[in-house]
Amino acid sequence: MSIRKRTPEDFSAIARLLESVRLPAKGLDRTEGWVSEQDGRIVGHVAMEVTPDAAVIRSLVVEVTRQGQGLGGQLLDAAQAQAGSRIQVLKTDSIGPWVQRRGYQPATLAEIPASVLGTTQFEGSLCSGYPVFMRTPGSVQDPEIIKSAVRQRYGALAGGGGSCCAPAASGSRSGCCDSSLAVGYQPEDLAAVPDGANLGLGCGNPVALASLKAGEVVLDLGSGAGFDAFLAAQRVGAGGRVIGVDMTPEMLAKARELAARHGYANVEFRQGDIEQLPVEDGTVDAIISNCVINLSTDKARVFRESFRVLKPGGRLMVSDLVLLKPLPPAMRGNMDAYAACLAGALLKEDYLGTIQTAGFQQVEVVGESRYPFGDPTSDQVATARKIEAAITAADLKAASEAVVSVKISALKPVPAEDTPRRIRVFDPAMCCSTGVCGPSVDPKLVRFSADLEWLKTQGVAVERCNLAQQPMAFAQDPEVRAALEAQGEAALPLIKVDGRVKSQGSYPIRAQLAAWLGVAEPAPSLYTEAVQELVALGAAIAANCEPCFKFHYDKARRLGVSKEDMLSAVRTAQAVKETPAKAVLGLAERYLEPSSGERRFRATGNKRLATGSAKTCCGGSDSGTPCC
Repeated sequence: MSIRKRTPEDFSAIARLLESVRLPAKGLDRTEGWVSEQDGRIVGHVAMEVTPDAAVIRSLVVEVTRQGQGLGGQLLDAAQAQAGSRIQVLKTDSIGPWVQRRGYQPATLAEIPASVLGTTQFEGSLCSGYPVFMRTPGSVQDPEIIKSAVRQRYGALAGGGGSCCAPAASGSRSGCCDSSLAVGYQPEDLAAVPDGANLGLGCGNPVALASLKAGEVVLDLGSGAGFDAFLAAQRVGAGGRVIGVDMTPEMLAKARELAARHGYANVEFRQGDIEQLPVEDGTVDAIISNCVINLSTDKARVFRESFRVLKPGGRLMVSDLVLLKPLPPAMRGNMDAYAACLAGALLKEDYLGTIQTAGFQQVEVVGESRYPFGDPTSDQVATARKIEAAITAADLKAASEAVVSVKISALKPVPAEDTPRRIRVFDPAMCCSTGVCGPSVDPKLVRFSADLEWLKTQGVAVERCNLAQQPMAFAQDPEVRAALEAQGEAALPLIKVDGRVKSQGSYPIRAQLAAWLGVAEPAPSLYTEAVQELVALGAAIAANCEPCFKFHYDKARRLGVSKEDMLSAVRTAQAVKETPAKAVLGLAERYLEPSSGERRFRATGNKRLATGSAKTCCGGSDSGTPCC
């Protein structure tokens, strides 16, 4: 899919897309916009209206079949990039939590720039009553600002200064910097790794929980100075391999230096973001991570990337911090708290749900413990009061007590080879789905019905539902019901493959069905009806059948076969027909030459060409009846 600038020719398709999710198109002509296009079809859109000090983002929509694939984020990024340093404002009653995860905060009309009130999104009754959200580029909620702060903090830790769970000035060693022994490591683990690899930044021991085996490939997300990577390298042995990924140059330099000095030939450290892993698809047996994913501003993408690089049956084992209740705004907006594993933490149920949404199965919490963060320092309270003046030390302590360390395991499922692929077709209301009932024939339905019959021969489970005959099947499927509510019968036919919507509003061709279901489409037949008539003309010549020739000549003309092609067929048949006669004539000439003497022809087997009336020439009956 590609994202491009919107053109006037796109407006009708955009209006239909907005109407499908009940968003207004009014005022779009006063905005600039971007569309996402796939196979020549618009599947996503976002618009923006700019004022001198603000940018109002509106009409963000993604086709229902493309949702959950990151397309909405890409469109929003495109608009935000054009907004530059302007304050960004939007209204929404449906995706508030999603835009908040992307740095927007709830706002009142009094808090947004006055210039916004004259834009299409705020004038009149358009989207009136919808909640307002605002984002200020460069604020603590900005993902790039957060990433920069985290990189700076952990770069300093690589040099031996500060701690991960509190500002460097506090000198605290509480929280995720507690003794490694307290979070599940054994004394022999600490003794087995190079000095300097353990910076005390973890909140668990994912290596012990991952059940690593010799020869496996292991990926460590946020590998730091290499502590867990070095432990994993010992578990997988010389036949295995460990890949550490980290975004902090100082950490990478330290890990690489330790690996080289201590001879870890089966470990490599790569620079990169855990939201965009520098690892190939399906190449990893196990992923470990220790108190790192909570630092990411896009945790859903981290888990999608993890799913991508794991082999089928691969294991995910992470130790991380999650919340039992939301943090107060003063902590969510505190950069020290974000870089210290706190402000970026998700609610426990949201964290588990994000892993499941990425496609993982058997998602389990295999360990959970509280962390005594201790009493907040005066510096921490002062920093929090810059954001929320009424915050107290007791408030901060109560919030920190809502943070727990969890150990979570999950599996990437292995596709069951013996489980048949399944296609469900939701037809519009009709008397039957064959296309041949009633006064006229629908060739598209006939073709599609034949394609479904072909899929059955390929082991595909086919189910077909007719709105007129099986309305409950439509009502009981949430995606079908939503499509009907949004588009009416225009959404039909709706095709689902293995539970996922693949198309709406038209019947796919066989090539599309084959691609969706992973079956090989047979090569198109060359033996068309026209070819059949050319063969029949040749047969008529070979058989010297005049009525046959006239019949097939007329039929070939009706099929549009040219006289040139028919003449070629006749010449080919005549050549085939004359070949045996030429061979027999040649044989006769050889036998009848005066110098040939008296020859006798011996056929294969016990048959022979006899003279006089002794035997038949073709090995037939001995009764004296000629066979030729």
